[in-house]
Amino acid sequence: MNHDIFQLSCRTGKVVLPFGIQLVLILRLVIIFLWFPGMTRLGWTQGDVDAGRIFEIVQDCCLDCHGPASEAGVNLENLFLRDQTLNPDAMELWIRVEKVVSAREMPPVSEDPLVAADRQLILERFHEAFVLRNGKEHVGRTLLRRLTRYEIQNSLADVLAVHLQPPYVVSSEQTGLNLSTIEQILPDDLRGESGFSNDAYRLSQTKIPFEKLIACVDYALRIFEQDETAWKQITGLRKADGDLSPDQVKRILSGFLDRAWRGQTSELELQKILKVWENGRLSGESPDKALLHAMKIALLSPGFLYRMERSRSAVYPYAVGPKELAVRLSFFLWSTSPDQTLWNAAINGKLETDEQLVQQVHRMLNSKKRISLSENFAAQWLGFDDLRTNKIYYRGENWTRGVYDELLFGFDELIRSDRSILEMVDSQWAYLRNRKYGGANVRNLKREGKYGDIFEDRRVRTGLKVERFYSPPQLYEVNNDQFGGLLTSSGIMQLTSAPNRTNPIRRGVWILEKLIGEAMHPPENIPPLSESIKKIPKNLPRQPREILKLHTSRPSCRACHQHIDPLGLGLENFSPGGEWRTAYPDKSPVNSEGTLPNGKPFTTPQQLKTELLTFYREKIVDNMVRRMLAYANGRKIFPHDRPEIERIKRVLQENDYKMVTLIEQVVLSRQFRMRQDQ
Repeated sequence: MNHDIFQLSCRTGKVVLPFGIQLVLILRLVIIFLWFPGMTRLGWTQGDVDAGRIFEIVQDCCLDCHGPASEAGVNLENLFLRDQTLNPDAMELWIRVEKVVSAREMPPVSEDPLVAADRQLILERFHEAFVLRNGKEHVGRTLLRRLTRYEIQNSLADVLAVHLQPPYVVSSEQTGLNLSTIEQILPDDLRGESGFSNDAYRLSQTKIPFEKLIACVDYALRIFEQDETAWKQITGLRKADGDLSPDQVKRILSGFLDRAWRGQTSELELQKILKVWENGRLSGESPDKALLHAMKIALLSPGFLYRMERSRSAVYPYAVGPKELAVRLSFFLWSTSPDQTLWNAAINGKLETDEQLVQQVHRMLNSKKRISLSENFAAQWLGFDDLRTNKIYYRGENWTRGVYDELLFGFDELIRSDRSILEMVDSQWAYLRNRKYGGANVRNLKREGKYGDIFEDRRVRTGLKVERFYSPPQLYEVNNDQFGGLLTSSGIMQLTSAPNRTNPIRRGVWILEKLIGEAMHPPENIPPLSESIKKIPKNLPRQPREILKLHTSRPSCRACHQHIDPLGLGLENFSPGGEWRTAYPDKSPVNSEGTLPNGKPFTTPQQLKTELLTFYREKIVDNMVRRMLAYANGRKIFPHDRPEIERIKRVLQENDYKMVTLIEQVVLSRQFRMRQDQ
């Protein structure tokens, strides 16, 4: 042992260190003693030290207004866990904080702003905690997807080669637009946080009513049994060909299961379904009836009702298999199972490159099945499916179906002719119920679309008996304040009104939520608008502006209503039913002027739309990307989706915001082509 360093005490038997080394060790122990509690609390990482600074910022700048006793409705106490550590369970709250900090909306203008370093610290820490995972981009956990009612109906029709939709128009005597038999039997699925009924998380929380599902399958199989063409297409035989042999049944059920269960069939599962047929024969059923019984069991099985995908229990993203990608693509664009062409492409390795995927997108958009993007995606997003299903809006076949079809045809035109997604807000064309309804500066428009016209058979109706009940909308070129874009369509104006009067708040909120993507959180204990109307003296006009002045007199209301009211009041030229007007029923003039939060004034609905596409353009584009990505993936958008959203937006800008470009880029996204199990 080196006696220059260690010395042995003969009296105590202990090793004695030189004084200098003892002093160094004592100082280190003191430092550890003083700092250990704080370092333990913060996790010994620079990131958590930053979290401590963020905690101080929130305490100093936010909690006075956004604490437990806050009237603002947002309590930021839950942002932290164990004193100063970021709380991952409060992600939704953190999203709101990050949003207002990045937009410099908080602290409010009446308070001192955040210094640049503190603001940047919050944004960077949010990115590390919620956008990345261990410093890497990812796609988030993939959830099992159950079919919705809309997808069940479409899939049953395709798998059985039958028609399950009712005729386009039945008669003028009905009290609402005719629903299909399956829509009448099976309840609709509730929409999840994504805004759509195909939300995987929401579907996992609700049980499908099995008895009603059985009734739907029985109904579809009855149609199939009575349809000779469908029977031959699925079985390869005519009913007149005689009894089915066991070999024929095995061939039929093998092909049927492959289609119905979308390629997720094993030999063991096939044998179970064949056993159903055999048991049916033993119990006295005819070969045909036993076959239908086996098909029924297959259609009530998880293989049909769920979109199965193979899991690797992986923490990080990996590409799904070609058949699984084909299923994702088909349910996104068509809301149904893949057709044979797409299935063959998957089997033959022709869905591997970007070019091959885009080729399939174009082929599928040229199909009539693309109606699901308008009928399911857009109708849920914009809310116009209520015109078809809610009897409160029914005003006869001609008006109700007319305003619904104006929106249905109009959204599809964005796809068919590959128009800019911004033309949802304003355009120089529109589908109108008739030219006279359009008034001046309206003329027929003939346009060669990029894809086929899927509604041509509805507009060309020569010789049909139902023509006297209904005349579908036609495409017109428009150049006036009244038309252009889906925003000012009659259907949207009706949906955002009270039955007998306009509702500027509802219209403003619709624009902010549906088009701009601002989630509105109504404050508690706010009296209804009708209460404000009662407060207006009888000798004063009861027009929307006067009502809103009373309704939003509280300072806490004005923070939101400065955004809501100008948008809603800017559409006052449209009556509750969407008709153009320049005066109210009491002959007082309509005033549609307003000022946006950026100080930009407008005096007409057309000027409002122009300003929307200037002031809110980036938010409108961002919202449209998020809506379609959420629908395609069956879940709400999370912070970890941001890198891909930003990429899609860059490509969109380079391609004039074309609708087909948006669809292509969603399909090519990592979120759409990959899965993650943890």
